[in-house]
Amino acid sequence: MVAEHALAELAPRDVVAIASMRTMNKTGAHHVWLDVRHLTGFEARFPTIYASCIAHGIDPTQDLIPVAPASHYASGGVRVDLNGRTSVKGLYACGETACSGVHGANRLASNSLLEGLVFSARIAADIAGNLPEHSEPIENNSESVLLDPDTRRELQLSMSRGAGVLRSSDSLLQTSADLTRIQDRTSDKPCVEAWETTNLFQLAQAILKAALIRQETRGSHWREDFPNTESNWRKRIVQQLDKRGDWTTSYQEVGK
Repeated sequence: MVAEHALAELAPRDVVAIASMRTMNKTGAHHVWLDVRHLTGFEARFPTIYASCIAHGIDPTQDLIPVAPASHYASGGVRVDLNGRTSVKGLYACGETACSGVHGANRLASNSLLEGLVFSARIAADIAGNLPEHSEPIENNSESVLLDPDTRRELQLSMSRGAGVLRSSDSLLQTSADLTRIQDRTSDKPCVEAWETTNLFQLAQAILKAALIRQETRGSHWREDFPNTESNWRKRIVQQLDKRGDWTTSYQEVGK
């Protein structure tokens, strides 16, 4: 990291993640190495990390630690208004699930806790003030096709590799091709795992489409082939499923 930033490993997390992924892509490895052997008091300062390393046969005082970037927070989400209402009547979304607009293109540390407190209170107040009359459940006549849960790991690896920290047209198109191959592997046994995998697949499609459309770098969306931030892209990309189950795209200007 010394060659990447003046603060080396203490550089901002996005700088460290990008540098790590570039090194991993260059070497073909699944990780980079973290060296804390020269530090004193590591066990007392980071007891949980130390215990985890020891449990995996790694002594941080003697060994290098294999590390890799991992997803920590999802920017964006279900579009909501200031009371947490979605486009589906009676359905609310809050926290990391929602796109409330308070974070921008990247999340400030600990800001999500404040978001959860504020919007959960607003949602509770809105629900209490707009309680609907009792109605019977709507019969489910859909014929949903669910994915085989065994495809979940393949889906996750493909998205991490091609649509994670580093993105480009080539990597996003390759990941889209991976998803096309996965979508025919369906399950005839409805279960929680099948529903979760299907939901992940749909979200992956939405992310890929939006990432391909946004030909710039902004916040945590880093395009290697479009490294600059462009003023004409100061807007949200909104993905929505139509009645046929196809994704449609619209745009929302920031602040509107």
